[in-house]
Amino acid sequence: MRRIMSQTGMNYIQMLLVLVLAGILGALVVPYLTNQEKEEIKALSRERAGRIVDAEFTYYRTHGEFTMEIDSLKTVLRDPDAYVDPLNEQGFQIGVVNQGQDFSIQSYADATILIVTEDRWEDLQQARLAWRDYQEEIRLQSRGGGR
Repeated sequence: MRRIMSQTGMNYIQMLLVLVLAGILGALVVPYLTNQEKEEIKALSRERAGRIVDAEFTYYRTHGEFTMEIDSLKTVLRDPDAYVDPLNEQGFQIGVVNQGQDFSIQSYADATILIVTEDRWEDLQQARLAWRDYQEEIRLQSRGGGR
């Protein structure tokens, strides 16, 4: 007589196949997740650089020039974390040229994060007009014809 045995559980080949598939899946998912985390940090770095640019334009409206001094910018943008690049936990490189009329802000850790004056041309024009209006208002007040 023949005995019929039921097969329950997994044999060695089936278990090996499951482990190989899990390894392949892990090899595909882990780099994606770490790359996504790096992109989030880069996005935060770009956002902070943008906040410094906005502070530069605000500073320009009242001083007529851009500044590379963080202490001067802190009068406009008071958040100390805004000046720290999350990519390397150091500050951004702020450069001012052309007698304070042009600036550049760059990350030391990632050269692709670079903002220069020409990138924000419309903001620059508005800031220059605001500076001119501010100077005109001061001139009128000093003549006694102020508001």
